[in-house]
Amino acid sequence: MLESAIEALQILVSPQHLVWLFIGVAIGLVLGLIPGLGGLTGMAVLLPLIVGLEPASGIAMLIGLNAATTIGDTFPSVLMGVPGTAASQATVLDGYPMARKGLANVALGAAFTSNMLGGFIGAVVLLVLIPLARPIIVGMGSPQLFMLTLLGFSLVAVLARGAVGPAFMSGLIGMLLATIGSASMTGEYRFVGGIFYLYDGLDLSVLAVGLFAIPSVMSLLTQNQAVARTLAHQRGGVLRGARAALRHKGVLVGNSLLGSALGIVPGIGGSVIDWITYGATKQAVRKDRDQFGKGDIRGVMAPEAANNAKDGGVLVPTLMFGIPGSATAAILLGGFATMGIATGPSMLRAENLYLIFVIIWTLVLANAIGAMSSAALAGTLSKISLLKPYTYGPFLLVIMVIAAYQAGVRWGDVVAVIVIGLLAWLMQALKWPRPPLLIGFVLGTGAESYLWISVGRYEWSWLTQPSVIVIGLLIVLTLIAGFTDVFGRLLGRFAGARTMTEPAEEANRG
Repeated sequence: MLESAIEALQILVSPQHLVWLFIGVAIGLVLGLIPGLGGLTGMAVLLPLIVGLEPASGIAMLIGLNAATTIGDTFPSVLMGVPGTAASQATVLDGYPMARKGLANVALGAAFTSNMLGGFIGAVVLLVLIPLARPIIVGMGSPQLFMLTLLGFSLVAVLARGAVGPAFMSGLIGMLLATIGSASMTGEYRFVGGIFYLYDGLDLSVLAVGLFAIPSVMSLLTQNQAVARTLAHQRGGVLRGARAALRHKGVLVGNSLLGSALGIVPGIGGSVIDWITYGATKQAVRKDRDQFGKGDIRGVMAPEAANNAKDGGVLVPTLMFGIPGSATAAILLGGFATMGIATGPSMLRAENLYLIFVIIWTLVLANAIGAMSSAALAGTLSKISLLKPYTYGPFLLVIMVIAAYQAGVRWGDVVAVIVIGLLAWLMQALKWPRPPLLIGFVLGTGAESYLWISVGRYEWSWLTQPSVIVIGLLIVLTLIAGFTDVFGRLLGRFAGARTMTEPAEEANRG
């Protein structure tokens, strides 16, 4: 195995392969900077370009792009209050308030450090779990997967302390939206109202842009005030943020491990993981919890570390069994097929083992290159927060509409993103939580399919399976913990509660 690791590193750092890694990272950073776009779009565009490339070069470009996108999307989240991608929504909650205080560079420095270390930990998790994952994943059937989706939905209670009722209503609305269109098991059309556009259901990227990006820009335009009047502590701000992040090792390591673990479960993407880890970190804080959402650096670190670490977890089912752990992983599988790479147990054979290490080394190098490049540009790009929204707000709206259109190349997507954006703006005004709606939408389709398969295969006897009962008990405990705060404190111990319970003022100190 050591020989394969050395061979893979030698291949990857050779000039002809390294240049493709840099190209992928550069494209990923640019895509992350543009709100509404992301790795999914970039990887889809790159697929035709990898035809004829050597496997190591194609892997370097695709995975480099995907890893760098989750770093680049930090810029708009912090500087403009607009999620760069669906996976950077939670970063806005504390990153943007820090920018308004003139601490944009500090927030960016902490985020980039969390990105890089989270990516490293995710790569290590992939290295450790690849040989161990087979018996675990093979043992999961549709009943277990259905219960896991319900467990993910029950975490809405963790995210919405003080507003559990509206949060669950929002989550249920998201699940209902997921049922629009053709039923996956019967082909029956539901809730389409004779509208041809709805026959294929709502697109996740359209929903994410409308739900989070549109209301943020509209709020900016209505206020028409610069994000920050001055860039306080501008000099050395990135380094101050990096040092502050390194002081909170528990937040970094704990949320990286949690993000990697959640990434292993197919269908739970970054748009869900960032909210789960943010909510868990917030609950684990015993002092100055109300500082979250007002510019607490730990609120920036938690989702950023988890989102980069989850890439390692997502690749476990993708590589081991050819089961895409996310939408981007599905495109990655298509890229592997284009290059003649067979996923599954055959990847663990001695002659193919080097490819796994190419992927692992790519994750490490892409996160390092992306984070350091972003840190070098942070001083310049932070000045965006001094601009008034009217100078860039209309441009952002146009970009978002274009992003919505390119999702399915349908004008209906443009109408949908505008309608969803207006409704989300209303939800924002009424203080109804929007993240649970997205969680319900993401998990809804999978939950329905798994339930159909479980009932069709086992009728209702699957409810008595020990693993189903265990997951059911976890769901009950999670719901109870949403009201009692016990779950967050337990996660806090796992993620380094001592570090996370420091006062917010010290957490934000450079």
